[in-house]
This record gives sequence, structure tokens and C-alpha cells, in this order.
Amino acid sequence: MSKIQVMCVLVVLFGACSSMREGSTGRSQGDVLTAEEIATTTALTAYDAISLRRPFFLKSRGTRSLREAPVGQSVEYPVVYLDRMYFGDLESLKNISVTTIDEIRYLDFNAATVQFGTGHSGGIILIITKR
Repeated sequence: MSKIQVMCVLVVLFGACSSMREGSTGRSQGDVLTAEEIATTTALTAYDAISLRRPFFLKSRGTRSLREAPVGQSVEYPVVYLDRMYFGDLESLKNISVTTIDEIRYLDFNAATVQFGTGHSGGIILIITKR
């Protein structure tokens, strides 16, 4: 390989390695809704803000079992935590004013289990309020 080819390879490698922002975990920011982003909407409640900017937070995550679900068995929806304390189901989001919110974060099943224990197969919508 010539020196030019080696330099091109090194530039590509170092460019790819440095593409993450400083302090970034490499995880997509699609699972976070910030107060700044909420402020650009007409939302009055947390439910409104999520519906407008991250509607996938509100979607069901399937049935509770891999086996065929019995008739009438509900699917799993995320539950809501407010400042790391259980707050309620998705309807409870309608009781949280956007003026109090610092960020809204969606935790999938795995992250919810690690942080809050079992029983969150639909995930968690975590609301962090302004201090």
C-alpha cells in the first residue's frame, strides 16, 4: 500500500470513530423528548406532547405471553412513572402539565426491568419534572 492509501484508510477509520458526540452513549435520542422540543408544540399535557412528537411511546408491545393469548386478554402498554415513582397507566399522562416537564423518556422492557424490576413488559414512560 502506498502512503496515500494508508492515510486515506486512517482518515476514514478515525472519522468513523469520532462521529459520536462527546458524552453520547451511542443510543438513539428518539427515546427522549426534551422540554425544549415540547415547547415547540401546542401540547398542554404530557399525553398531548407524546402524541405529537413520539406517538410510538403510546403503542402496545404485544400480549403478555408467547403462547396464544386467551380471548379478552389485554395487550401490554407502557406504564407511567413520574420522577421515578409509579404514577399510573397511559391515561394518567393527561394529568401532567407540560410546563412541569423537563424530559420524557421511553424505557423498553429490558431497560425498565433493569431500573425498576419485573412487571413492565410494555415498557415505561418516565417523566422527569423540572426542579
